[in-house]
Amino acid sequence: MADEPIAEEVKEHIKDGSVWLRLLYMILFAIIYCVAEAVLTAVVVFQFLWVLFTGGRNEKLLALGGQLSTFIYQVLRFLTYNSDVKPYPFDEWPAAEPAKAETSASEAPQAQTESQAAAKPKAAPKRVRPAAKKVEPKAEEKPEGKAADSGDKPGETSDT
Repeated sequence: MADEPIAEEVKEHIKDGSVWLRLLYMILFAIIYCVAEAVLTAVVVFQFLWVLFTGGRNEKLLALGGQLSTFIYQVLRFLTYNSDVKPYPFDEWPAAEPAKAETSASEAPQAQTESQAAAKPKAAPKRVRPAAKKVEPKAEEKPEGKAADSGDKPGETSDT
């Protein structure tokens, strides 16, 4: 029968110790993922508070956030079978490499020192008003003082 070779193959996969070992690693990394996600959430909150109170970014939190997000990415790739490489602690801790293409335009003004910013007062943004349009009365409109729906025909005047 054709089902026997398939059944034998399934039995071999079930008995394969590497599949079960992978399951143990997957459970371990699923737990590690939950912890790393909580730590990354804390980094996000602390970075927001730092920016809120100081106006600038904390470089150490930026580096930690980059490393954690790369680590989480590696864990998810392992869990989804997109990679067979086990992440940290079985491999090296990922280095945070800031992506230069992702830097925003708002980072350039942050490079100025406070003395440079104080030396150059910022000009108020100019507001440009659009030119007012002249509204010409339509030919069908009645002169002022006449009701629009008084029942008069064009050319007639009422004596009310």
